[in-house]
Amino acid sequence: MNTSPHIPGSLWRRIIGPPSTRLGRWSVGLAIAFFVLFLLWIVYAWFLRPIPRPTFFSDPLHALLLLSAAVAAIASGIVGAGAIVAKRERSVMVVLSALVGAFVIYWTIGEFLGN
Repeated sequence: MNTSPHIPGSLWRRIIGPPSTRLGRWSVGLAIAFFVLFLLWIVYAWFLRPIPRPTFFSDPLHALLLLSAAVAAIASGIVGAGAIVAKRERSVMVVLSALVGAFVIYWTIGEFLGN
């Protein structure tokens, strides 16, 4: 017989609250890193150095910022999916970080398959 008191709304706290697992926290942290790196890339590429670039790697900082942002987003999606499936994480923040990672993977595949 279960003698623990039932806490109403504990499932809602688990869904709306911060991640409770280590993988969930990593996923959210990587998603935040993606947004910070992407914002830095926008500021650098559009405002600080608005110059034409003949190739993607002609400006190493430009390429480093964008590739780091993409890697952080894809890693966030993979880690977030692992937290949801393996650790049964239910935080909305982890689900959103997994969706951000899935969107960036979708965008990257589209860029590779496009013209």
